[in-house]
Amino acid sequence: MQQTNLLNYLSFYIKITRFLEKINLLLVENIEDEAIQVADYLGEIKDLDIEIHLCQSLSESYELLQRQKLDIILINLFLPDGYGLQSFTNLFNKFLDIPFLVLTDLNDNSIALEAVKSGAQDFISKENLSSSFLYRSISYAIERKQSEKKLRRSEEKYRQLFARSRDAIYMTTLEGEFIDFNPAALSLFGYSEEELKALKVKDLYVDEADRKTLRSELEKDGQITDYELVLQKKDKTTKIQCLLSSMTIYDEEKNILGYQGIIRDITDKKNAEQALLKSLADLDLANQEMHQLNDTLEQKVVNRTVALRKEKEIVEISSKEIKESIKYAKRIQASILPPNKRLKEGFKDSFVYYKPKDVVSGDFYWYEKVNKNALFAVVDCTGHGVPGAFMSMIGYTQLNEIVSQQKITDPGLILKELDKRVKIALHQNAINDKNSKDGMELGLIHLDFSKSQLEFAGAMRPLYLVRNGQLQIIKGSKFAIGGVTLRKKEFTTTRLQVKSGDSIYIFSDGYPDQFGGPRGKKFMTRNVEEMLRNIGHLSMVEQDEIVKQTIQHWMNEEEQVDDILFSGIKI
Repeated sequence: MQQTNLLNYLSFYIKITRFLEKINLLLVENIEDEAIQVADYLGEIKDLDIEIHLCQSLSESYELLQRQKLDIILINLFLPDGYGLQSFTNLFNKFLDIPFLVLTDLNDNSIALEAVKSGAQDFISKENLSSSFLYRSISYAIERKQSEKKLRRSEEKYRQLFARSRDAIYMTTLEGEFIDFNPAALSLFGYSEEELKALKVKDLYVDEADRKTLRSELEKDGQITDYELVLQKKDKTTKIQCLLSSMTIYDEEKNILGYQGIIRDITDKKNAEQALLKSLADLDLANQEMHQLNDTLEQKVVNRTVALRKEKEIVEISSKEIKESIKYAKRIQASILPPNKRLKEGFKDSFVYYKPKDVVSGDFYWYEKVNKNALFAVVDCTGHGVPGAFMSMIGYTQLNEIVSQQKITDPGLILKELDKRVKIALHQNAINDKNSKDGMELGLIHLDFSKSQLEFAGAMRPLYLVRNGQLQIIKGSKFAIGGVTLRKKEFTTTRLQVKSGDSIYIFSDGYPDQFGGPRGKKFMTRNVEEMLRNIGHLSMVEQDEIVKQTIQHWMNEEEQVDDILFSGIKI
């Protein structure tokens, strides 16, 4: 009989009222008589609505499976283009959602069993073929495959947990066959993946009573938590103290599909508990010995307590004296800063925002009136706190002497003389001296009111001028005051005409270097420039408030990192 005629013979429907959906069945059989015999048995099944599709080779079945949705496959293991069991295993693995039933001859049951292990649902001996046997096998295979699919969908939710968990995680059928397990399970029990798949859960138990208790609890409550039991490794001699938690997997009709659970190895914990018990016993013995020494030790404690109290009193006295000294230093430092009233005499519309990081500061501002002109400086000394305060006293004293005694008013010449004096005061003679980097940065202005002329010189600090909303930056020298360098220092005086309404600013680097904002970053000079462009037209009273609020809002809860000194003068 030709294949076309055979296909025509097999193309029929067996209709019943119990099933609304048709079962698409693929029969892969190269022997025509046997294919017809199977078709006849299928036709006798009254409880299934089956449509049969026939293929006579593996390659032909591959092509059909690519384009046709099928519900179940009956396949002969001995096809002309089948090259051993691996050919069929590849087919099973490629189409995991379709149940396979293997058709075998009388003497090849062992091969059929291997096929079942490789992914087939069941095997049917052609000698025992009947419509009732086919009915049971097909129904069971489809039902089991659907159960596996449901279990796999549940399993996918926990796939990442499977892979990463240090505890053994498993999933089984109702009969206790392993469906899936994570690498930790293989490591815990010492089996390979193939070996564990061939076992059932009961093979891991040492005490059968534990298994029965767990099964009973799961059937009763649907779950069990932290059940302590002993399991065994592959060698059957190594025992594992375990903590098992498991839960029942149900389908939509509340039928039990299987179980999933987590096994935690607590062998080390149990061993530690035993060691702890032994340690406690040893400790109890040691305590008895300790009682004999208590009197001596208590006296030593009393003596040491008295000594500590005396030391504490000494530390508290020293701490109090240090705090009082620092407070006194603050009063001394505050006394050198020009009072606001005196500053207003020279610059009527001006402000100084002064916020030390510590009690005393390394930043200070300096003012001196010479004839009808005014000198003003913002100075940032090395460091902050007490070291910075000492530097500020040196800077303040030297500035006063340079202007009052040497009568120097040119800003560039003042900085040059100040640099020389600071190096002498700090004994800065060589680059490798430990104090060779100590010094100060500053910006200094000389304002001639009669000529409306501003003279500026800076040591690593610039002057900002805002006129009609436009910002002009006059840079200072690249050299600091003090410190030893291989290059010759130059401090240049810049002269420019100022107009009524101009706003000029000098500030230390503590303002732009302050951390804060949504990302915890520095405020940065560009934000200072943008702020000054926007507020330059306002009065200095208003600008003072904006400068304060801006940096306080930026800092939020961040710690102040340096002394802050910011000055503004309106012409």
